[in-house]
Amino acid sequence: VINKTDGTDITIPIEEIENITFATASWNETTVQGITFQWMTDAEYLYGMVTAPTSGWVSVGFDPTNQMQNANIIIGYVESNGTVNIRDDFGTSPGSHASDLSLGGTDNIMEPAGEDTGSSTMISFKIPLDSADQFDRVLVPGTTYPIILGYGSSDNYTSFHTLVTSTEIDL
Repeated sequence: VINKTDGTDITIPIEEIENITFATASWNETTVQGITFQWMTDAEYLYGMVTAPTSGWVSVGFDPTNQMQNANIIIGYVESNGTVNIRDDFGTSPGSHASDLSLGGTDNIMEPAGEDTGSSTMISFKIPLDSADQFDRVLVPGTTYPIILGYGSSDNYTSFHTLVTSTEIDL
């Protein structure tokens, strides 16, 4: 039950509360070479959304040290049947990455979602700001971080990118 400013009450199903929160929340956004990354944080989590002009995979990598190396990479795609696949990866070298799970870490992605319209793919996710996983970067609100953005034309985690770019964001 929510008390409105006019003194009346309205009842909202619990499953709708998150949708209302996100709809009214202030998202930050950056677009580089056709890839859009939107994000917001609270005291514990980063909420992210990546959209690119592809029907294949899309990704964002946080705080790399050299191209992909040491980045916390979130990569995902949506199959033709609507199944969303999102994975928590780590940049193992300047030009490669592997799943946190395969490296002995944990997959810290929560609330994975996505959509493939045929002309663009969007994935959304929630990750802890500090997962305590050695293959994730600690993210601190109020700090500027380099990020990498990329996309490919296939529905998998391993095909070469069509485009990769980088920028900085303020959390």
